[in-house]
Amino acid sequence: AKQEITQTLAIELNQATGADTLAQKNIPLWSIGLMVAFLVVASLGIYQLLTPQPKAELIPQIVEQSEPPSLKQSMAELKQYLLEKPDDFEAWQTLGLVSFELGEMEDSLSAYERSYQLNSKNVSMLVEYASAIATSQNDQFVGRASMLVREALEINPNAPDALYLAGLVAANAGQFDLAKKVWQRALSLLPQDHPDRPILEDILVELAQIQGEEIPQYQVTINIDLSERLRQAEFNEHYLMVYIKAAQGRPMPIAIQKIKLKDFSGKVTLTDENSVMPSRKLSQSTQVLAVVRLSQSGAAMKQAGDIQVLSSVINVRDNPTVDLQVE
Repeated sequence: AKQEITQTLAIELNQATGADTLAQKNIPLWSIGLMVAFLVVASLGIYQLLTPQPKAELIPQIVEQSEPPSLKQSMAELKQYLLEKPDDFEAWQTLGLVSFELGEMEDSLSAYERSYQLNSKNVSMLVEYASAIATSQNDQFVGRASMLVREALEINPNAPDALYLAGLVAANAGQFDLAKKVWQRALSLLPQDHPDRPILEDILVELAQIQGEEIPQYQVTINIDLSERLRQAEFNEHYLMVYIKAAQGRPMPIAIQKIKLKDFSGKVTLTDENSVMPSRKLSQSTQVLAVVRLSQSGAAMKQAGDIQVLSSVINVRDNPTVDLQVE
């Protein structure tokens, strides 16, 4: 099955990257964002890779440093190391990434090419190299960049990062159905708590909008059980703030309802209509927390004396119902 998927994808990508088609298509701005997001994630491991860790002769240098080296210092060390070990393909790959981070594209491409010549079966290198080439040609995943993506998928058809870029290749050629198929496959391979899931889910929503598809509507229902004490008349003018926020990252509410306790019916349903920002709708979210806060002031920020209850992590795509007790 894997071989069939790979062969089919290779054929479709080959069709999608024909010269006539590519001459007329530009990569959408939103898909450039996915590439940039990937490169940022990839670069997070730079400081761990700056000097090839398996090399015992380099360990004393690392231990002696009181703080992480700057990128320029690390580049100098890498170049010195490669004078002595010119066949270390991982070191050349790392040099390519460091050079990319420093904006030295010519050096980056040269380093990646050297790594490729030494080991053309390294999927992570192929993905990075393809991204660097695309960046050097105005964010166009055409020509050599698309070829490298295909090579990566032939080696590992289940490599999510290669599938990300395969979707860009397809989108670049206007093959949006293929892009959707590839990104859905990448999404299915990621764990539920993987930080890249929201990126892909947002991209698929954008893609559906471009294709004029009906966007699925999601909602979160929160059943709130108030204690007998909070049902007393003295709390009638207090505000119940019921909102959804991301499980990780910014604490700002994604969707919210603010209700006076005397008007509360026992249940709140949050939808896109309750989203705080048009650019960040509830239906675009995945892993979230439901929050209930009882506030006398109704202020946006939590005040002393406010009562707050949080749910466990829930997935908006499940249209969940949450039961919370406020005492």
